[in-house]
Amino acid sequence: MKCPVCNTIALAAFELQPNVVARKCTSCGGLWLGSREFSNWIEAIQTGKAAESTDPSTPVPTTEPKAAKICPGCGHLMARYKVGHTLTFTLDRCGNCGGTWFDGNEWETLRGGELWDQIHLIFSPAWQNRIRREDQVEHLREQFAAKLGPVDFAESNRIKKWLDNHPHREAILAYLISEKDR
Repeated sequence: MKCPVCNTIALAAFELQPNVVARKCTSCGGLWLGSREFSNWIEAIQTGKAAESTDPSTPVPTTEPKAAKICPGCGHLMARYKVGHTLTFTLDRCGNCGGTWFDGNEWETLRGGELWDQIHLIFSPAWQNRIRREDQVEHLREQFAAKLGPVDFAESNRIKKWLDNHPHREAILAYLISEKDR
């Protein structure tokens, strides 16, 4: 089994945690977790046998090649899934055999953060839809900021925050809408 990033380096087996064997590239630091091993790891989480990370340190930089990856387990093309939640990298998963590839430091970053026990959810349609909505909202905010400029955008956010918690929010909005054409 060869690394899908380096293409020539054989992946070396190692124990990711008790009863969960993964394969790691000694060159790029990537990690392959086959579907059975991934299931074993998820089962360990659900039964409380997976050890939580004790190191809440700052995530280390990840190394994510841009080229598409070929599954080291079955040779099919892997799909990318955005992680989100302030993490900008993607995880690669094979739709054929269900194996998952973690580029260098991605596993460590997820294990060191709050997502360590939710990795399996990243591949769900619900997770990916939420990430897309968050990206759309952020893109819209950036467009408004560019259109309004920093001073007016900051004032708009101040007004929004005040309005969000105001007991007469709906009445104020209705008034503003009715006054816009006058």
